[in-house]
Amino acid sequence: MGLHFLKTALSLPIPEHKEATEGHPYEVFQPDFVYIPAVDNRNNPLKGLLPVGTLVFKGTLLGTGVDDFPTYSSVSGQIVSHKYMMMADGKVRECLEIANDRRSQWIRRPALPDASHCSKEEILAAIKDSGAVGFGGAGFPTYRKYNSGKPVEAIIVNAIECEPYLTTDYNYGRMNMSEVFLAIPYLLRLTGAKKIYIAVKRGREALIDAVRKELSRKENKNYPVALKILPDRYPMGYERSLVRAILHKEYQALPIEVGAIVNNLYTVMALARRFVFGEVVADRCITVSGEVNCPKDVLAPAGTLASDLINFAGGPTIRQFKLISGGPMCGTCHESDYVLPLQANGVLLFRPTKVESEPCWHCGKCIDNCPMGLQPVQIQMALKANNIDRLLKLKAALCINCGLCSYVCPSKIDVSNNVQKAKALLLKQPQQKGAK
Repeated sequence: MGLHFLKTALSLPIPEHKEATEGHPYEVFQPDFVYIPAVDNRNNPLKGLLPVGTLVFKGTLLGTGVDDFPTYSSVSGQIVSHKYMMMADGKVRECLEIANDRRSQWIRRPALPDASHCSKEEILAAIKDSGAVGFGGAGFPTYRKYNSGKPVEAIIVNAIECEPYLTTDYNYGRMNMSEVFLAIPYLLRLTGAKKIYIAVKRGREALIDAVRKELSRKENKNYPVALKILPDRYPMGYERSLVRAILHKEYQALPIEVGAIVNNLYTVMALARRFVFGEVVADRCITVSGEVNCPKDVLAPAGTLASDLINFAGGPTIRQFKLISGGPMCGTCHESDYVLPLQANGVLLFRPTKVESEPCWHCGKCIDNCPMGLQPVQIQMALKANNIDRLLKLKAALCINCGLCSYVCPSKIDVSNNVQKAKALLLKQPQQKGAK
């Protein structure tokens, strides 16, 4: 099975490389230590940060960040120190080092009553309190999607997982699909959405069967839920692609502009655990694959080191390797160990390869394959000239970092990386900050 482009007439396949982990049950892993950021995403110290020496449970509130968004302990144990650690985004941040006692003792929040007896305010507060983020990799706080004040027509549960190698949503989803349906009455009550779509890619038969099994249950038959089996194309998991394929609508910046909310499958499951069991977000299922002895999906606490997961997967098969956080198309390459955040979904090891690039052929393949309709080579040229006005006109900030432009480039130019540099440059501009 391969992935195919949304727009190109060439239909070039991207090998998925999922066979090493797809269809195998995930395993649970408990590291000796976890490292939880002691700062928010603006690098400001968390408010109410617990001191070194504090005994914590899984779900203990460690502190709050921007907009009082919570940060929780992902294990039970003791805060033993502050350390500066490399994070998955390549930045060094101050972290709380927590020694894991491996007892997984929870401190739970009060579960919500039946959805019919909940106010919208209670449900929204529980979503924020859960600590849930976009588990597809973006890490955007989920409560903000539900707090826009705009009408919601449809909710799309994204179970596409189109990145090569990654199988976390597939394996966790097929084994725990009932959790999605536990969340549905609360999300319907909160939003008044007319329809909830569960989007799965063609060929993911076990996941499709799991959805159909839940849809056939008597208690779920009255929910306005539909299974959408979508083509095996890349990047079908991108929310704009999903809105286009399912709702046949286009938007400028966010899906809510057309009445849609898109949530990753694991995100919805995390909300269910908060609504029904009072459990905040603490764990994430992560694919460890590539050049490791025993590729596997691992349910691990947030703040686990990538090296600990690699060792749990039998260690590397080669002495020198490239370490990728996330998938090979959108992920970040690392030269050393790093801490996995809440939204982590992959740790991949690849054999280093030397690629010799050639001058651009001006073939237009990067333009043909860009799901945003951008002109990557023109953006690259404007970046080299430091032409901010030209970058704005070319809308470089709209790049979604799907990696297709680099993948299809016959000259082997890392176009995607250059467009990302252009995007980062634009986001530093005052007019861009004001527009966000």
